[in-house]
Amino acid sequence: MGRELGNNTDLGNLVAQIKKSDQNAFNVLFDCMWEPLFTYAASIIMNTGVAKDLVQDVWVDFWQRKEDLEIQNIKAYLYKAIRYRCYNHLRDIKFNKTQIEMANTIGVSSEVEKQQDVIDLSERINDAISRLPQKSQEIFRLSRLNDISNKEIAKRFNISQRTVENQISFALRKIRKDLSVLRAVFFI
Repeated sequence: MGRELGNNTDLGNLVAQIKKSDQNAFNVLFDCMWEPLFTYAASIIMNTGVAKDLVQDVWVDFWQRKEDLEIQNIKAYLYKAIRYRCYNHLRDIKFNKTQIEMANTIGVSSEVEKQQDVIDLSERINDAISRLPQKSQEIFRLSRLNDISNKEIAKRFNISQRTVENQISFALRKIRKDLSVLRAVFFI
């Protein structure tokens, strides 16, 4: 894991150095923020490969536009940027009603700007997944995190495709129920 970021003054200094094309300052910020941004993106997209790509896009865009950006709070800026990329990605792909509901369940409102809030949310999502029965957990992770088709999962477990769909629906219902308290906290 990367270094710990300091207070807003330290972050402001980093951003000022980055605006002057200071690669070392960018690396410090990248080391500190890449993992939390990735975790946040993965919790929205439910696909680690796509989440990595979207986070990388945010960093590339930030570096390319560094001199023109007026940023008051770099953490808030980066989280809003990745949330925007994730929602645009979801809008642009074909996805089913269950995936839309899951994205809405784990989305974070624009007021959530602190890294710790996002880390807490990610931990709660992972905790909700880990409370699922073992087989549901495995099927859910293969489907939503590894982007493996229901047909392929059915083959792996020697079960019907309908059973896979039922397991995923069960997992999503259980996760939504576990996260319903979070919705009240984050969407006020």
